[in-house]
Amino acid sequence: KARGPTSGTEFVLLTSCTDTRRGRAMLGGVAILALLPALSMAASDPAAPPAPDAKRGAVDPVDLWHTALFQAGTSLHSWAGGAGPALGDAPRPMGDIVPAPLYAYPETFAFMACAIMFVYSNRGWRVVLSVMVYLTALSTMKLAVKWVFVEYAFHFPRFLTALHFKCGGGVSLAMLLRRRFSSSDGGAIPVPTATEFCFMIAPIALAASISIGANNMALGFASVAFTEIVASTTCIFTVGTVLLMGLPFDMWLLVPTMAVAMGCAVSTAGEVNFSMLGLVLCLASNAFRSVKVALQQKLMTGESKDKFDPCTLLMWVSLPSAIVMLASSLASEGLEPYRRMAAMDVVTLRGLWVAIGVSCVNAVVLNLAQLFVTKDLGAVGSQLVAQAKAVLTVLGGMALFAEPVTVLELLGFAMVLVGVYAFSAMEARSKERRALELKMEKAKVPQAEKQAAVENA
Repeated sequence: KARGPTSGTEFVLLTSCTDTRRGRAMLGGVAILALLPALSMAASDPAAPPAPDAKRGAVDPVDLWHTALFQAGTSLHSWAGGAGPALGDAPRPMGDIVPAPLYAYPETFAFMACAIMFVYSNRGWRVVLSVMVYLTALSTMKLAVKWVFVEYAFHFPRFLTALHFKCGGGVSLAMLLRRRFSSSDGGAIPVPTATEFCFMIAPIALAASISIGANNMALGFASVAFTEIVASTTCIFTVGTVLLMGLPFDMWLLVPTMAVAMGCAVSTAGEVNFSMLGLVLCLASNAFRSVKVALQQKLMTGESKDKFDPCTLLMWVSLPSAIVMLASSLASEGLEPYRRMAAMDVVTLRGLWVAIGVSCVNAVVLNLAQLFVTKDLGAVGSQLVAQAKAVLTVLGGMALFAEPVTVLELLGFAMVLVGVYAFSAMEARSKERRALELKMEKAKVPQAEKQAAVENA
């Protein structure tokens, strides 16, 4: 205003910087515009294939990333003059895969980034970056594991998971040692007490191992769609676990939590084959996953928050987790992983270790990002972020496979986004009120004035 009238571009930039609500609305508009080509391709493409066979179950977001990489290579090859569809051609069906134009990949990622910024912009850019890294690593984890399982026929999940925990412990230990020797005071690496290790860290490791094992076993007794629907209730389990542990939780937050759970269940596609044993295993996986994240929140935000940051907690949890998974591997897989590697030629073995190394890097990034998200957003908030992976499934199916999207799936998609946004906004206000109450209690403000101030806040 001091410089006089501004141009249209300057006005948009000033508005987005000075008005938080308008800035978030702009991000939402950009996200919708980024999604329009993918929507039009899925809705109006005459060559779009029919809906996938229901027996295949829900589309795995990892398969979408795998297809994205393949199709990106095909598009670039065509652009360089090779055989294949041109960038401007309409996608043609190839079985269950439709060659999507190259712009579908950055637009899908741009929509995800805009949606995250829209939801978590009030939490700061560090939280936005943590959530982006967490969702990206979560979406690519199975792809990295499939590389090991499929390309090299090395199907030993417990052995591979034990290596993931070992790498997580080694990387976090290296980071702590670097922090110790680079700091001026030379602070020592935090060491948990016997009580903290036995009643907090060891249960986290055990819960993580049981959750992974129960989820993998459930896939052998029930369809993918059924397990996805049951897994959508993890956030509800986490609410109950948080309340049982006495951690702070505003009961009004249960409303957006239920909306996210219902949205994930509604947006799940595929044949739902009920299995009582599969249901029990899925519920057990949900329960132990909830215990894991609730204990992580208690360690990083409770009385020991100055002692356990995400890096320190990852190091101490990785040690017992690696031992548990290695014991499980020896009990179920035996020495077969080592025999299989010994029988490989040098080239194949080198390629296998490259694939294992990529999966280990992905696992370390995923575990660290999950701890940062849990510290910033809490146990329930981190589970809601994980449930947002269903949104990536819908978007990926539209952009990469030109799949038709039903009104019910769009409704579930909207419920997830609205629920996550409402939870983030309501939790931020709840934390502000709790901080104000604590501040006024320390200042010994009279009860009437304190109640009026909290209500105004």
